[in-house]
Amino acid sequence: MFYPSECMSLVSLGKVSLPKYMTGAISLNAGDYATFIVHKESIIIVKDSIEVLKKDVFATGFTQKLDKQNRITIPSEIRKTLNLQKGSVLEIRQIRDSIVIREHHEGIEDNAEAVRYVLKKIEAPSEEQYIYRKVKSEGRIQLTEQIINALGFELGAYMQFFLRKNELILKELEVRFTCPDGSSYTGETRKLDEKGHLVVPKKARDLLGIDVGDTVLIRKKQDEVILSKVEV
Repeated sequence: MFYPSECMSLVSLGKVSLPKYMTGAISLNAGDYATFIVHKESIIIVKDSIEVLKKDVFATGFTQKLDKQNRITIPSEIRKTLNLQKGSVLEIRQIRDSIVIREHHEGIEDNAEAVRYVLKKIEAPSEEQYIYRKVKSEGRIQLTEQIINALGFELGAYMQFFLRKNELILKELEVRFTCPDGSSYTGETRKLDEKGHLVVPKKARDLLGIDVGDTVLIRKKQDEVILSKVEV
Protein backbone atom coordinates (compact mmCIF):
# COMPACT_ATOMS: atom_id res chain seq x y z
CA MET A 1 0.00 0.00 0.00
CA PHE A 2 1.22 3.50 -0.83
CA TYR A 3 0.93 6.04 2.00
CA PRO A 4 1.54 9.58 0.70
CA SER A 5 3.39 12.04 2.84
CA GLU A 6 0.90 14.77 1.93
CA CYS A 7 -2.34 15.20 -0.02
CA MET A 8 -3.19 18.46 -1.75
CA SER A 9 -5.93 19.55 -4.13
CA LEU A 10 -5.15 21.03 -7.53
CA VAL A 11 -6.55 24.55 -7.73
CA SER A 12 -7.49 26.65 -10.73
CA LEU A 13 -4.72 27.44 -13.24
CA GLY A 14 -3.02 24.17 -12.27
CA LYS A 15 -1.38 25.44 -9.08
CA VAL A 16 -0.47 23.04 -6.28
CA SER A 17 1.09 23.83 -2.90
CA LEU A 18 4.26 21.94 -2.09
CA PRO A 19 5.24 21.17 1.52
CA LYS A 20 8.12 23.42 2.56
CA TYR A 21 10.06 20.61 4.20
CA MET A 22 10.07 18.79 0.84
CA THR A 23 11.16 21.78 -1.26
CA GLY A 24 13.77 22.53 1.39
CA ALA A 25 15.08 18.98 1.19
CA ILE A 26 15.78 19.34 -2.55
CA SER A 27 17.05 22.96 -2.16
CA LEU A 28 14.16 24.37 -4.20
CA ASN A 29 13.48 27.91 -2.98
CA ALA A 30 11.01 30.63 -3.92
CA GLY A 31 12.04 32.06 -7.29
CA ASP A 32 13.87 28.88 -8.35
CA TYR A 33 12.80 27.03 -11.49
CA ALA A 34 11.90 23.35 -11.46
CA THR A 35 11.88 20.87 -14.34
CA PHE A 36 9.00 18.43 -14.94
CA ILE A 37 9.37 14.77 -15.90
CA VAL A 38 6.35 12.56 -16.67
CA HIS A 39 6.76 8.87 -15.82
CA LYS A 40 3.61 6.80 -16.26
CA GLU A 41 1.07 8.36 -13.86
CA SER A 42 3.67 10.36 -11.92
CA ILE A 43 5.06 13.87 -12.26
CA ILE A 44 8.65 14.05 -11.05
CA ILE A 45 9.84 17.55 -10.15
CA VAL A 46 13.55 18.31 -9.85
CA LYS A 47 15.50 21.53 -9.61
CA ASP A 48 15.98 23.02 -13.09
CA SER A 49 18.72 21.24 -15.01
CA ILE A 50 19.35 20.08 -18.59
CA GLU A 51 20.79 16.90 -17.03
CA VAL A 52 17.25 15.46 -17.06
CA LEU A 53 17.31 15.24 -20.87
CA LYS A 54 18.40 11.59 -20.92
CA LYS A 55 17.35 8.41 -22.68
CA ASP A 56 14.42 6.56 -21.03
CA VAL A 57 13.57 9.70 -19.03
CA PHE A 58 10.34 11.22 -20.34
CA ALA A 59 11.57 14.80 -19.96
CA THR A 60 9.07 17.38 -21.16
CA GLY A 61 11.38 20.39 -21.18
CA PHE A 62 8.80 22.31 -19.15
CA THR A 63 10.03 24.50 -16.30
CA GLN A 64 8.05 26.49 -13.73
CA LYS A 65 8.99 28.87 -10.94
CA LEU A 66 8.23 28.12 -7.29
CA ASP A 67 6.31 31.15 -6.02
CA LYS A 68 6.51 32.89 -2.64
CA GLN A 69 3.58 30.82 -1.34
CA ASN A 70 5.52 27.62 -2.13
CA ARG A 71 3.19 26.81 -5.01
CA ILE A 72 4.07 25.56 -8.46
CA THR A 73 1.99 25.40 -11.63
CA ILE A 74 1.72 22.05 -13.39
CA PRO A 75 1.90 22.88 -17.13
CA SER A 76 -1.41 22.51 -18.96
CA GLU A 77 -0.05 19.93 -21.42
CA ILE A 78 0.96 17.65 -18.53
CA ARG A 79 -2.40 18.15 -16.80
CA LYS A 80 -4.17 17.20 -20.01
CA THR A 81 -2.00 14.12 -20.55
CA LEU A 82 -2.67 12.86 -17.01
CA ASN A 83 -6.30 14.09 -16.94
CA LEU A 84 -5.70 16.32 -13.89
CA GLN A 85 -8.44 18.86 -13.28
CA LYS A 86 -9.34 21.51 -10.73
CA GLY A 87 -10.11 19.73 -7.47
CA SER A 88 -8.09 16.59 -8.27
CA VAL A 89 -6.57 15.23 -5.06
CA LEU A 90 -2.81 14.80 -5.46
CA GLU A 91 -0.37 12.67 -3.49
CA ILE A 92 2.93 14.44 -2.90
CA ARG A 93 6.12 13.00 -1.49
CA GLN A 94 9.86 13.44 -1.70
CA ILE A 95 12.08 10.74 -3.19
CA ARG A 96 15.80 11.47 -3.19
CA ASP A 97 16.35 14.84 -4.91
CA SER A 98 12.85 15.05 -6.36
CA ILE A 99 9.24 15.74 -5.44
CA VAL A 100 6.78 13.23 -6.88
CA ILE A 101 3.13 14.11 -7.58
CA ARG A 102 0.35 11.86 -8.79
CA GLU A 103 -3.42 11.69 -8.52
CA HIS A 104 -4.68 9.95 -5.39
CA HIS A 105 -6.53 6.66 -5.83
CA GLU A 106 -7.44 4.08 -3.21
CA GLY A 107 -5.16 1.04 -3.30
CA ILE A 108 -2.59 2.61 -5.61
CA GLU A 109 0.71 0.75 -5.69
CA ASP A 110 3.98 2.14 -4.43
CA ASN A 111 6.01 3.66 -7.28
CA ALA A 112 9.19 4.54 -5.39
CA GLU A 113 11.38 2.03 -7.24
CA ALA A 114 10.21 3.28 -10.64
CA VAL A 115 10.99 6.87 -9.63
CA ARG A 116 14.43 5.88 -8.32
CA TYR A 117 15.11 4.18 -11.65
CA VAL A 118 14.37 7.45 -13.49
CA LEU A 119 16.55 9.46 -11.10
CA LYS A 120 19.43 7.03 -11.59
CA LYS A 121 19.09 7.49 -15.35
CA ILE A 122 19.39 11.25 -14.88
CA GLU A 123 22.61 10.81 -12.92
CA ALA A 124 24.18 8.56 -15.58
CA PRO A 125 26.67 10.29 -17.91
CA SER A 126 25.58 10.69 -21.53
CA GLU A 127 26.66 12.60 -24.63
CA GLU A 128 23.11 12.65 -26.00
CA GLN A 129 20.00 14.57 -24.99
CA TYR A 130 16.40 13.38 -25.38
CA ILE A 131 13.26 15.55 -25.33
CA TYR A 132 9.68 14.38 -25.94
CA ARG A 133 7.13 16.84 -27.35
CA LYS A 134 3.58 16.62 -28.66
CA VAL A 135 2.87 17.71 -32.24
CA LYS A 136 0.12 20.34 -32.44
CA SER A 137 -1.93 21.76 -35.31
CA GLU A 138 -0.12 22.50 -38.58
CA GLY A 139 2.86 20.45 -37.38
CA ARG A 140 3.79 22.94 -34.67
CA ILE A 141 6.10 21.84 -31.84
CA GLN A 142 6.50 24.02 -28.74
CA LEU A 143 10.12 24.26 -27.58
CA THR A 144 10.74 25.71 -24.14
CA GLU A 145 13.63 28.02 -23.30
CA GLN A 146 15.38 25.10 -21.60
CA ILE A 147 15.11 22.95 -24.74
CA ILE A 148 16.25 25.72 -27.08
CA ASN A 149 19.31 26.41 -24.93
CA ALA A 150 20.11 22.71 -24.62
CA LEU A 151 19.96 22.23 -28.40
CA GLY A 152 22.10 25.30 -29.05
CA PHE A 153 19.44 27.11 -31.10
CA GLU A 154 18.35 30.75 -30.96
CA LEU A 155 14.85 32.24 -31.06
CA GLY A 156 14.13 33.78 -34.44
CA ALA A 157 16.58 31.53 -36.27
CA TYR A 158 15.55 29.78 -39.48
CA MET A 159 15.78 25.99 -39.32
CA GLN A 160 16.70 23.67 -42.18
CA PHE A 161 15.33 20.12 -42.42
CA PHE A 162 17.35 17.18 -43.72
CA LEU A 163 15.81 13.73 -44.25
CA ARG A 164 17.63 10.53 -43.26
CA LYS A 165 15.51 7.35 -43.37
CA ASN A 166 12.82 7.88 -40.67
CA GLU A 167 14.51 10.90 -39.08
CA LEU A 168 14.75 14.62 -39.67
CA ILE A 169 18.02 16.42 -38.97
CA LEU A 170 17.57 20.03 -37.82
CA LYS A 171 20.19 22.72 -38.43
CA GLU A 172 20.12 26.48 -38.20
CA LEU A 173 20.14 28.12 -41.63
CA GLU A 174 23.61 28.67 -43.03
CA VAL A 175 24.58 30.57 -46.16
CA ARG A 176 26.63 27.54 -47.13
CA PHE A 177 25.99 24.09 -45.74
CA THR A 178 26.80 20.42 -46.15
CA CYS A 179 24.26 17.67 -45.60
CA PRO A 180 24.72 15.56 -42.46
CA ASP A 181 26.11 12.10 -43.26
CA GLY A 182 23.59 9.85 -44.96
CA SER A 183 20.92 12.57 -45.29
CA SER A 184 19.40 14.57 -48.15
CA TYR A 185 18.27 18.19 -47.99
CA THR A 186 14.49 18.53 -48.07
CA GLY A 187 14.52 22.07 -49.42
CA GLU A 188 12.38 23.11 -46.43
CA THR A 189 13.23 25.93 -44.01
CA ARG A 190 11.12 27.18 -41.12
CA LYS A 191 11.59 29.91 -38.50
CA LEU A 192 11.90 29.09 -34.80
CA ASP A 193 9.72 31.96 -33.62
CA GLU A 194 10.02 34.15 -30.54
CA LYS A 195 7.65 31.88 -28.57
CA GLY A 196 9.66 28.74 -29.29
CA HIS A 197 7.28 27.36 -31.95
CA LEU A 198 8.80 25.28 -34.73
CA VAL A 199 6.57 24.08 -37.58
CA VAL A 200 7.61 20.78 -39.17
CA PRO A 201 6.83 21.04 -42.91
CA LYS A 202 3.85 18.99 -44.10
CA LYS A 203 5.94 17.14 -46.70
CA ALA A 204 8.34 15.97 -43.99
CA ARG A 205 5.45 15.07 -41.64
CA ASP A 206 3.84 12.97 -44.36
CA LEU A 207 7.09 11.13 -45.10
CA LEU A 208 7.56 10.25 -41.42
CA GLY A 209 3.88 9.61 -40.69
CA ILE A 210 3.66 12.40 -38.11
CA ASP A 211 0.16 13.64 -37.29
CA VAL A 212 -1.40 16.06 -34.80
CA GLY A 213 -1.24 14.59 -31.29
CA ASP A 214 1.72 12.32 -32.04
CA THR A 215 4.78 12.43 -29.81
CA VAL A 216 8.16 13.18 -31.35
CA LEU A 217 11.58 12.67 -29.86
CA ILE A 218 14.09 15.48 -30.30
CA ARG A 219 17.53 14.05 -29.69
CA LYS A 220 20.88 15.83 -29.63
CA LYS A 221 23.83 13.63 -30.50
CA GLN A 222 27.16 15.41 -30.68
CA ASP A 223 26.61 18.20 -33.25
CA GLU A 224 23.33 16.83 -34.67
CA VAL A 225 19.75 17.54 -33.58
CA ILE A 226 17.51 14.66 -34.70
CA LEU A 227 13.69 14.51 -34.74
CA SER A 228 11.75 11.26 -35.03
CA LYS A 229 8.27 9.89 -34.27
CA VAL A 230 7.94 7.62 -31.21
CA GLU A 231 5.20 5.48 -29.72
CA VAL A 232 4.48 6.15 -26.03
